[in-house]
Parts: sequence; C-alpha cells; structure tokens
Amino acid sequence: MFSGRHQILRDKEEHPFIDADPTLFRYILEYLRTEAIPPEDLALDMYKMASYFSIEPLRERLLLVPPVAKMMVKELNCNRFRHYSEIKQRVIKLAIERAALDPSYSGVVNILVSLNCQRNFADTSLMEHKCVRELADIQKDDEDFSDSSTYNEQFVHCLLGDLNEIGFTTEITFSICTVSCPYAVAKLTIKF
Repeated sequence: MFSGRHQILRDKEEHPFIDADPTLFRYILEYLRTEAIPPEDLALDMYKMASYFSIEPLRERLLLVPPVAKMMVKELNCNRFRHYSEIKQRVIKLAIERAALDPSYSGVVNILVSLNCQRNFADTSLMEHKCVRELADIQKDDEDFSDSSTYNEQFVHCLLGDLNEIGFTTEITFSICTVSCPYAVAKLTIKF
C-alpha cells in the first residue's frame, strides 16, 4: 500500500486515510505487528477485511476458524450451481408475491429437479412426459435442459439451508411424477 505504486487517500493533515471500521482494523494492525489472530466471534468480518486488504497470511489462518470454514463450505457448495444467487432471489420474490395472496402468509415455489436414481426408459414417449415440468415455476432454460444439467436434490437442499440461515422459515416436499419420468417438483414453502 505504501510502496509508491498506489495512490493513497489522505486526510486534512496529509495523514494516510484508510476507510475501515476502526474497531476491526485494530485487529489487522495487531496481526501485522504480532501475527495474533482476532477473536473467533469476529472471524467472518476479519476474513472479509483481510480479503479486502489482500493480507493473504491472515486469510489463510482465518480459513481454519470454524465460522469462516463453515461459510467457505456453504459458498463452495452453493456456488457450484450456475446463477445460484439470481435463482435464490427469484425464489424469494415469487414466494413474497404468493404469500401476499395467501391468508397463511406462505409462499410456495415449485422447482423442477432431476432424481438421483438412474432409470431405464424402454418407451421414449415417457421421457417427453411433462406433467411435473408443467408445475415448475423454476427450471433451467430449455437450451440448457439435459439430465446432467438439471437442478438436483442437492441444489434444493442448498437453497433451503441458505434460506433458513438468512432467517426464513421454510419447508420442502417433493412430488414425483407418477409416469416414472426422471423428474420431480420440489415444493419449497417460505412462511412469512
């Protein structure tokens, strides 16, 4: 930062100005002086701050602290699904719209998923069966739709866990096609 390669913000007295929460920044300074790790209850905030200031040794050490490790596992798990954040926002918005019309204040969103079990179809007309696909509010784009690219149960459980973690009360049930096609609808209910 002070190598001369970067422009540094300065205050009125020409002192370097670092725009950071002073309560947290003191732990950055303490780490730079003594390599002391901040308290565990501040680990997530400190990880974000260490990332912002590109303090890789601190980031690496904080990855071993349970709250940061848990966050990383969740992010890696959920972010393996393309457009995960956008889909989560669509689900929440649709649930809000539906809950506004429901006296129980519950918003139901149907997500099309492929089943984990492999099935063998002798009759190809079954593969074209669309009963559960027609119920789905959320499914992958048609050009992206194949057995290997459909949402799966892990996607739905990741979404469910994420929604619960941020404070929503949720329930999930699965409706499986009665004609033995490889898809199901995950009925995700968000209670407001």
